[in-house]
Order: sequence, then structure tokens, then C-alpha cells
Amino acid sequence: MVLSLKTLLCIGCGCFAGGVLRYLTSYYICTRWQISATDMPWHTLLINFGGCLFMGLFCGLATAGFIESPNLRLALTAGLCGGYSTLAAFAFENTMLFRAGNLLTAGSYIAATLVGSIICFVAGYAAANCCAR
Repeated sequence: MVLSLKTLLCIGCGCFAGGVLRYLTSYYICTRWQISATDMPWHTLLINFGGCLFMGLFCGLATAGFIESPNLRLALTAGLCGGYSTLAAFAFENTMLFRAGNLLTAGSYIAATLVGSIICFVAGYAAANCCAR
């Protein structure tokens, strides 16, 4: 792994594109399906599935030698997929843990991520409400 300005710019450009793509996809799905804030968040679910699908695709293409440039690989995975869906990185990391036979670690990571993410969101939301008063 090399840390350089060029690498950071590649990831940043991919992240920008992923974030914009996420917003446009979410906007399209929500307006097309008339999804409100109290409905099942289909847009987020589909975005996360899509991000995981493309993270797997890009990682597979890199492993097979179709994506040789490390900067392009990082722009597509950490950048584009990361900006589009952080769940893609979560899926990748768990896949690596499962493939390495680290079942307990993967299970712990999954449980901690799900429970911890909800707790952190609730804590942040509560803190914002306290500050807003």
C-alpha cells in the first residue's frame, strides 16, 4: 500500500463520483416509488446491494488481472464504491474474514457493526437534539 497525493486524488475523485451517484440513485428511486421517511428505505437497501455487487465485481476483476493499476483499483473500490455505499467495504472485509476461516471474527464484526451503528446513530441524534435546545 502506497500513500501518495496521486493515490489520494484518485480515491477522492472516485468518492466524489460515488457520492453523487448515490444521491442521484436515491433521488430517482424515492421520487419514482414515492418513498417517504417512514417507509421501508428501499433506496438505501438497493444502493447498498449495488455497492456490494460492484465492489465484488471490481475486486474480482483486479484479482483476475483486468484492473492492473493500483490507483484505478483504489479509485473504483475505496473511492467509487466507498462513496456510493460503505456497506460494500463491510461486505468485502467480511468476505476476506470468512475466506480466511475467521468465522468468529466475522460474526463478531457483523454483530458489532449492526448493533454499534444503531447505538452510535441514536447517540449522535440525541446529542444533536441536546445541542439544538
